Amino acid sequence: MYICICRAIREREVDAAVRAGARRPADVFRAYGKSPQCGNCACDMRERIAEAAAREQAAQPAMMAAD
Repeated sequence: MYICICRAIREREVDAAVRAGARRPADVFRAYGKSPQCGNCACDMRERIAEAAAREQAAQPAMMAAD
């Protein structure tokens, strides 16, 4: 599903940007060489970033335990 319709950024792209270190919408836009346009996606993008970051954090202990 699209998070940002103006710049065609999908949920999976937000997730990938978070895995690469993005923690703010500006980081996600920068990761794809785009800039925000209308700003309507800001709340949804922040929410998706938080969810993806929480998943990443939850996966960290599991990954370390496997080592």
